[in-house]
Amino acid sequence: MKLEIRNAACGYGKVKVLENISFGVSTGEICCLLGPNGVGKTTLFKTLLKLLPPLAGEVRIDGQNIARWTARKLARYTAYVSQFHVPPFPYIVEDVVLLGRLNSVGYFGQPKQHDYDIRDKALADMGIEHLRRRVYTDISGGERQLVMIARALAQEPQMLVLDEPTASLDYGNMVRVISQVKALTTKGYGVIMTTHSPDQTFMTDAKVVLLMKNAPAICGGAADVVTKKNLKDAYGVDVNVVEFADANGRIARVCAPTL
Repeated sequence: MKLEIRNAACGYGKVKVLENISFGVSTGEICCLLGPNGVGKTTLFKTLLKLLPPLAGEVRIDGQNIARWTARKLARYTAYVSQFHVPPFPYIVEDVVLLGRLNSVGYFGQPKQHDYDIRDKALADMGIEHLRRRVYTDISGGERQLVMIARALAQEPQMLVLDEPTASLDYGNMVRVISQVKALTTKGYGVIMTTHSPDQTFMTDAKVVLLMKNAPAICGGAADVVTKKNLKDAYGVDVNVVEFADANGRIARVCAPTL
């Protein structure tokens, strides 16, 4: 599957927030959206998810314009994980993940064995089978985020749309979540995620869309987009991109701001 946004303008009513946005993401790839606060990342997400119509251009999945797709049809291809989620009741984890089957089961239907099997696979894919009988409200923030991604996987999408999946997580949980997200690409999923951490583009070997204020977006591989000059232009701060050989002898990169 390939999700594309072509020559799009995104915004509200007649107010354009973004213009001339074009990029594509296929299954097996991660695309990170970077940019300063207020630049339009959320607006772009809403356009990709068909919550806002594009003011120009179009969003396509496998070459088809999704403008007339129903929400139910779109849910067969994409699943969204928001930044925060607090459930109204203390569900156990496996039941939270099972809620991802709602699109297939319906509000008044009953899950079948097929639905339970898909739930179990989602738990396994995120490496959280050991949490299945835990109460969702009693687990850590990082574990909750993995549960939310598992719930999205239970929807059986091909593309995950993640809104800052590591927001408010400590460093260890951030690494665990990013590691699991990266592993999803080896299982045939595509991922589009927003992040405020340029380092995560290197951690995930991502395509990058760097949204700029008053300048065109920059799209390409992390090594080409996340550079000292581009970070300065986007954020107005001095950041060095440092290269080093990791434990496996591969070239790794990290961002080191000048304070």
